[in-house]
Formats: sequence, C-alpha cells, structure tokens
Amino acid sequence: MNKIAVLLSAYNGNDYIEQQIESIYGQTYDQFELFIRDDGSNIDFLEKLRKLRDKFGFHLNEGKNIGFVCSFMNMLEYVEDADLYAFADQDDIWCEDKLEKAVNWHDNRGDVNVPCLFHSAYDIIDSERKRIIDNFYYPEEGYDFRRSITENHYSGFSMVINRPLRQMMLKGNPALIGYHDWWAAMIIKAFGVAYSDKHVTALHRAHGDNVTTFNLRTRVRWLKQTISEDSDIHRRCAEFKRCFGNELSDKDKAVLDMFCNEGYNFFDSLKKAFSSKRWRPQLTSEIVIRLLMLLGRI
Repeated sequence: MNKIAVLLSAYNGNDYIEQQIESIYGQTYDQFELFIRDDGSNIDFLEKLRKLRDKFGFHLNEGKNIGFVCSFMNMLEYVEDADLYAFADQDDIWCEDKLEKAVNWHDNRGDVNVPCLFHSAYDIIDSERKRIIDNFYYPEEGYDFRRSITENHYSGFSMVINRPLRQMMLKGNPALIGYHDWWAAMIIKAFGVAYSDKHVTALHRAHGDNVTTFNLRTRVRWLKQTISEDSDIHRRCAEFKRCFGNELSDKDKAVLDMFCNEGYNFFDSLKKAFSSKRWRPQLTSEIVIRLLMLLGRI
C-alpha cells in the first residue's frame, strides 16, 4: 500500500486547525502520516498544537517564521520516505475520500518513475462554513506548459504528488519559486502527467487571514506589486530555466525564454501581449496580464 505524507504548514490558526486535523484523521485511506510545521506562531497557538499532537499523534516541528512557501518546501525536503505527498491548509476541511481518490489514480498510472500530480475539485466556503462556490474545478484540456507560466490550475491543498515530482520540485530555490503549487504545475506540464478530478474532496475556507485566497484585495495587491517590482512570474521562470532549461523541448524553451530576459525586450513584449492564444481563463485577468506584458512587467 502507498504510504502518504500529509504536509500541513500552520500559523496562528486557532479557529479552524482542529476541524482540519479531525477531517484528515477521518480519511477512508489510513496509510498516511501527518506532519505539521508551525511557522513561528504565538505561544497560545503552539500550546494548542501540542495538545492536539498528544491527542492525534502527528509529527510536530516548531519552526521559525519563513513564510508558507518555504515552510511547505522545508517539509517536502524533510520527509523522504513516502510514496505520495499531500499538502494541507490549516483552515480547510477534507472530505473522507480525499486520499483514497488520489491513491486510486496514482496506482492506475503504473509507471512510478514519471512525475505525477492528482488534483481534485473543491468547494469554497466562508468562515461560517457556508458555501460561496460549489465544485471549483479547472479542466486539464487546454492547460499546457505555456499556460502554466502565467496561470496555475492546481491549488496546493488539493494536490497529491508522487516521489519523482517531489524530487524535481526540490531542485528549485524556495525563495524564488513564488508558490510551491505553481512550481509543481510548471514541472508537471513540462515533464509529467496530471489529472484533474471533478469530484469534490475538500472544503476550502476563504477568509481575510487566508494567504491562498484570491479575492479582489489580493488581486489588487498582486497587480501593484507586479507594476512596482520584478514579477513573481519572471523570478519563477528564471529559476525554472536554471533548473530544467537543458531538459525542455525546443518549443517550451522558446516560450520560457520570453519570460526570462532581463530588462525590457520590445519584441518579446509584443509577442506575449498580442499572442493569438489565451494566457488566462478569465477575460478581465487576460486583459490585465496582456497590459502588463506590453509594459514589460511580465
């Protein structure tokens, strides 16, 4: 049977952490271990985590604050002996068949040496557990390496990856990849196999303290940061080229290079901004990203 490492990065999550841990231990597939890394929380939350550890028996690492991306990547490097790896957010709720669905798909893949990623749909709920969006789902069709540069279809909390993908993810510098799930998306679209399941396996809580919630406020913040600073897309692409540039197909390398050049390149900006193919699924997001491309910010 597959051994799964469930990796959860926690930070001052008093309100919802116990519900999430209970849902993880309520899985129909029980061949897993839960690893929680605390990312420098206050003493009250640490005490709560210690009590929950005594109750459930998970592994607890009390670390310094390094941010959620570095925290997840730290755990991914630390836990070496699992067959599959699942990421978990502290304020979500897992459906009982989440791991079982993922294991069944990975088992049917056959070739354990190919990087593989299972991603499932989820409902978005508010702080009171009322549903905001039912069955949030991105299809695999049309999502290729080119699109993975400018958009990410895979939310970390709904991903289960295999060991080969883990090994490739660890080649990147956590400080440069921006998001661990987006990093995984680029790798899998260049070198591996992914599957998006329409079956809902998690309730994702969207609220102000959730760093992975893409609401209007976080989108505006991203836009301002991209205009004033080097974009996370540029940094991630440059790091991807450093790690995997020699392994890419000529087609994928050509499109990646357009996002790696230092400074403003007029011809690359025109190619990206007036591409006949879509970069993003939503029209408003598509318009904004093309404008940023034209300005040389992406």
